[in-house]
Amino acid sequence: MLSLKKLSTNLVRNYGPLGAVSTSLYGSTSQPSPSRPRATEPPKRVVFISQSTDVFSNLAFEDWLYKNWSFEKRSILFLWRNSPCVVIGRHQNPLVEANIPYLESAGVPVARRGSGGGAVYHDHGNLNCTFFTAKERYDRRQNLELICNVLNHDFGIQARANNRDDIVVGHDNKVSGTAAKLGRTSAYHHCTLLVRTDRQQLRLALQGDKTIQSKATHSVSSGVANLGDIGGKDMTVEKLLASLGRTFLTEQEQDPRLANGFTLINPTDDWFPGLGKIEADLRSVEWIEGKTPRFTISRSVSLPPCLAGTSASANITVQAYHGVVEEVRLEDGLIACEELTDLVLDISTSLKGTPYTPGIFCDISNRIRLPQPLHTQRSFL
Repeated sequence: MLSLKKLSTNLVRNYGPLGAVSTSLYGSTSQPSPSRPRATEPPKRVVFISQSTDVFSNLAFEDWLYKNWSFEKRSILFLWRNSPCVVIGRHQNPLVEANIPYLESAGVPVARRGSGGGAVYHDHGNLNCTFFTAKERYDRRQNLELICNVLNHDFGIQARANNRDDIVVGHDNKVSGTAAKLGRTSAYHHCTLLVRTDRQQLRLALQGDKTIQSKATHSVSSGVANLGDIGGKDMTVEKLLASLGRTFLTEQEQDPRLANGFTLINPTDDWFPGLGKIEADLRSVEWIEGKTPRFTISRSVSLPPCLAGTSASANITVQAYHGVVEEVRLEDGLIACEELTDLVLDISTSLKGTPYTPGIFCDISNRIRLPQPLHTQRSFL
């Protein structure tokens, strides 16, 4: 976790006073009533810096701010980082995007965010940026240009935004991915910045099961790079955070009164009433697994001699929706004995409505080979 006192001191020492650095956003229960700007004034700008490295707390704060604040008269940049985790898009399948067995063994959580887009790996070497605006002012290209300008001018890194709204360096090596959420009146655009991320862990964490067939949003694979490998020892998460915050507060602003400075926040229910419920929902099986679009997966299962017929194996297909098994069936067109057909039908009936697990085909194989079925109902995350 970032030290509030240390970060505050470093910001002032490296960049000078940037406005009030708060330890509380608005006390414990109530929001301040800032003076209302004139209609001709641009929106006030504020930078929030999270003191949490818990992915669910930070995602909950994003959602809380999006739902509870008006951005008609203000724009906010939220800067945050997480302990190791995988974050998938709202419409993605965690089994396809993440290496679930590896993550479970390593104790690394999978989170589903509220925006679309692809899967990303976060750790302490990764900085996340969320730009909140009124919907009418939403402009992700402007946000990406701000980041690229900071990288170019402050760190000497030639970065650019491509046609997919990724930030790339060198030979199109990706250092940032983008996602967004647009509502009726408010919008946010968030992106990652790989500074000193463990690329080996990133590669392992995002090795999902690509044999699964689904209409879920699929991540687009691309080569990645760390900004720290290009910018040298001067490129750290802390320095990049401070530089991005300073630029956000001062660009396009003629009146310093419109830049409210850095605000260090603690994303908890005590600070933001109602945030705890959002965080609990984000942690729930109903959200992480229950929002998984329909998918099918097929595997070859060995058959005992009494069921083999003309083949020593059979292709079995499992169909699941929202993380729950809908059907188990034999491959279309397979000529199977009546006993095997009936057995697979019985297996389908018993598994229907149970959570899908990566070990389901081992379970099915055991049921086919053994007289007494074995069944595991462990959550797949």
